[in-house]
Amino acid sequence: MIKDLIKILFFIIIKLIPKKKNLLVFGDRAGRRFADNSRYLYFFMNKYYPEFKCVWISKNIEILKYLKKNNYLACHSNSIMGIYYCLRAKFHIFNFVEDDIHKVITLYADTILLWHGVLPKKLRKIDVKTSRLSQFMNKKMKKFFIYPNEELSKNIFDRFPKNKYELLISNIPRNLIFNKNHSKNMDDFRTNDEIDFINKIKNEKKNIFGYFPTWRPDGLELFRDINQPDDLKKINNILKKTNSLLLIKSHMNSDKKDRNRLYNENIEKISTYMQTLKNFRFINYDFDLNSVLSLCDVLISDYSGVIFDYLLQDKAIITYAPDYIEFKVNNGFCLDPIENNFTHYAKNIDELNGFIAEFCSDKKLFNDKFKDQRKKIKNQVFLSEEGFDNIINTIKN
Repeated sequence: MIKDLIKILFFIIIKLIPKKKNLLVFGDRAGRRFADNSRYLYFFMNKYYPEFKCVWISKNIEILKYLKKNNYLACHSNSIMGIYYCLRAKFHIFNFVEDDIHKVITLYADTILLWHGVLPKKLRKIDVKTSRLSQFMNKKMKKFFIYPNEELSKNIFDRFPKNKYELLISNIPRNLIFNKNHSKNMDDFRTNDEIDFINKIKNEKKNIFGYFPTWRPDGLELFRDINQPDDLKKINNILKKTNSLLLIKSHMNSDKKDRNRLYNENIEKISTYMQTLKNFRFINYDFDLNSVLSLCDVLISDYSGVIFDYLLQDKAIITYAPDYIEFKVNNGFCLDPIENNFTHYAKNIDELNGFIAEFCSDKKLFNDKFKDQRKKIKNQVFLSEEGFDNIINTIKN
């Protein structure tokens, strides 16, 4: 009873405070990161819609320093100005949960949930229960969920309380970086460190393979079929022989804390050994993956949503998935990359090495092999490929 009274009090106060029509607040990953869809939309609105006042809300001091240094408006979520902007904003725009911006205020604000991306794998269903009070308050708020495909959105939508969000079909902002209209200005949507890293890799003048697997609860994302560090020499030798580099970035959820929680001596040995290999390059944890994706000549992944983003590049994809059969049985797919036959399929490290050599031997032949299938899946996933007018119109109107 007391909890409900507190909720009602917060709801009334937040709703009674007048909103500024041109004020928007943005955030990501419980205020820890500056990445993904909310970051790209934040950059986009600052560049093309200067009539809007866009504020990045964060708990990360380094992010706040960086943005302020580069003349962007940013505030700590618990500062006086941060709370002020959150209370007065027309929309709260974030990627995952309300705590991306402000745990309390965002809960009762009008929001735009951009989500992380389109997923090929199924998410585990959760039993969502909503009180009558919450249902009533949800009806009094504007809450939009962004996804490029209505059918595939059900994988995510089923995890939310019923009728909490209204679905808006739109391309996702992080794919802005692949849009031909902005190709000359890609660096406008990158951080300075990302730009420096990209230029450094380009200057090496090598074939670039990007290896970006999905998050795994067991902590073992990279090279699941490798048991000994020496096994990695094979792939490094192939890379060296073909004048190639392997860019590696673990999933953003897979920080060291996750790996320690599920400690495995083999994982630690392999992770340490990988750092010594001359043809491996590791992407900073804080970098946004899509900012470097255009660097890659070939994408290597398993069941990550990055395979759909990369379709917009019209380049070859290798699904390196030693546990495909097991994963299909235990988890399942919304859109199976193997059954839909739009990627090269490596069942183990030896087949992956073979594909690397095959690409370097005849790039056009390798790229063209699944070209028609890639286009078909791209059109199936992204009902809207150009821009995100639905998001902009919702913000403006």
